[in-house]
Amino acid sequence: MFSLATLIPFTIAAFVVVLVPGITVSAVIGTGLARGLVAGLWLELGAQIARLTMVVCVAVALAAITSVVTSAFDIIKYAGAAYLLWVGWGYLTKRHALSLDRAETAISPLRQVISGFLVLWGNPKALIFFGAFLPQFVNPRFPAWPQVLVLGLIEMGAALITDTGYLLIASYARGALTGGRIELVNRVAGILIIGAAVWLALQTQA
Repeated sequence: MFSLATLIPFTIAAFVVVLVPGITVSAVIGTGLARGLVAGLWLELGAQIARLTMVVCVAVALAAITSVVTSAFDIIKYAGAAYLLWVGWGYLTKRHALSLDRAETAISPLRQVISGFLVLWGNPKALIFFGAFLPQFVNPRFPAWPQVLVLGLIEMGAALITDTGYLLIASYARGALTGGRIELVNRVAGILIIGAAVWLALQTQA
């Protein structure tokens, strides 16, 4: 169904696309700086679930699904942006701020997963990307939907690798900070997360 002449260029292109920092990467880095590796991985899980649902949508019925979910984009987008804004502002105002002399306020894994899901699904260009990018590598001599699923899983793997790389760097930087530098972590995390919220809210259905 696939040849190396198709898979190799697609895999390279997938890594190039996900390597460029975007809304999800900003949210992952901000969470990694603020709450560490585990919290960031939960958020990444939510993003991966969102990616998988998008791939399934494209595989089942590209044109029909895209038109059906268009009306829901704004609701999901602003819900995700509002949540990120609330979290980011909490770090700047010290409501969620980290401190070396007190316990960190816990955020449940489910909330982190939902946050990651909303961040990705709130970006309409993500579904449009899957719909425009994946079909270019589909072999018309074979059924399209299994090919789209395979290509989508490859893209998800590339995103998981690059997002985790960013997350490891962010969580390592967080662990290396002591004393007064923790204030810098709070501010950077807050700015990154608020930036991701604004970025998400400004997305349009191109």
